[in-house]
Amino acid sequence: MRKQVENKPKERQVQSAGRSAFGYPYVVFAIVFILAPLFLIVFYSITLPKSPVSISLGEKCTVDAIVDKLEFIGYTEEAFPGNAGTYSVTEDTVSIVNFRENRFECYSVRVKDGMVYSLTELNKDGSVFDDTMASVKVLNKENGFVFTINHFKNFFSSTVYIEVFLRSIYIALISTVVCLLIGYPTAYILANMQSRFRNFLSVLFVLPMWMNFLLRTYAWRNLLEKSGVLNSFLSFLGLPEQNLMYTQGAVILCMVYNFLPFMILPIYNTLSKLDKSMIEASHDLGANHYQTLIKVVLPNSVPGIVSGITMTFVPSITAFAVSRIMGGTESMMIGEIIERQFKYDPWFGSAISVIIMILLLISMVFLSKYDKEETVGGGLI
Repeated sequence: MRKQVENKPKERQVQSAGRSAFGYPYVVFAIVFILAPLFLIVFYSITLPKSPVSISLGEKCTVDAIVDKLEFIGYTEEAFPGNAGTYSVTEDTVSIVNFRENRFECYSVRVKDGMVYSLTELNKDGSVFDDTMASVKVLNKENGFVFTINHFKNFFSSTVYIEVFLRSIYIALISTVVCLLIGYPTAYILANMQSRFRNFLSVLFVLPMWMNFLLRTYAWRNLLEKSGVLNSFLSFLGLPEQNLMYTQGAVILCMVYNFLPFMILPIYNTLSKLDKSMIEASHDLGANHYQTLIKVVLPNSVPGIVSGITMTFVPSITAFAVSRIMGGTESMMIGEIIERQFKYDPWFGSAISVIIMILLLISMVFLSKYDKEETVGGGLI
């Protein structure tokens, strides 16, 4: 009997280990699935693909290095423009006539400071045919990446990007503050309602979130544009039309509309779990309604406030659809810059994304200092 009792813990350990081993692949998959895009963005931000016109040969690019390579693959020196399979040399330029194509192809490779400075396709008379380097077939295209911090240098050295960056922080902060000023009283009133009214109103706050983000934004555009609903109503009343579109005010208004539920719901969740006996004790000790709100309710609702600020500020600073639809060039935000850069230069766009991510992590660490245990109140819902 005693041996059977001793064997049971061992059996449980074996079963627990078996379940854990079975679950490990799922955990690993979840980690890889979540972190893989992040690692890719970070990798892109500190790397740069080797130039498609590079003829560096694994060393600092010089005219002699290019000539040695040309001689190795069978080119011969001749006065420019020369015949197919020939090249000519000046102090910092090598002109190459390609013999691998039926038509005439002459490339002028200019070297400066150990790098290919420019690569131009020329006509037979020596005039420029194409200096975009888009259609040039290079001799030994290099593959791979080089590590660099130039993306970050380019960002912080550009007054345009810094201005957009600071504007994004400003708009996100204003939107977050407005959401908090509206959201906290709303959540407080909601938490003290009767359950049937409270549940119904909670659904009304969540209901707009069921609609696509872009559709909600375009709906506000139809309301505020010059020929929109609001100006039509003002014209009907005989009042002057208002120019509300393509301003920072329109961007902030739409931000507040889109992210206000993310402020209300965490605070409401915290307040609804607040111990009512603490409020009763405060009143018993002589505190009035406002003193109880400031000294009891507000400190114990900090976890919900922190969650609401995080859920509002983080997406606000990177939202690009709102600034593109509701704002003009004077209201461009950093999210729109990132979206544009990823179309043409994903490495620079990744660097900007990493900068924003570091800023958001710092803000979240700062806010977490004011967070409390979830047992006091609520948290994210």
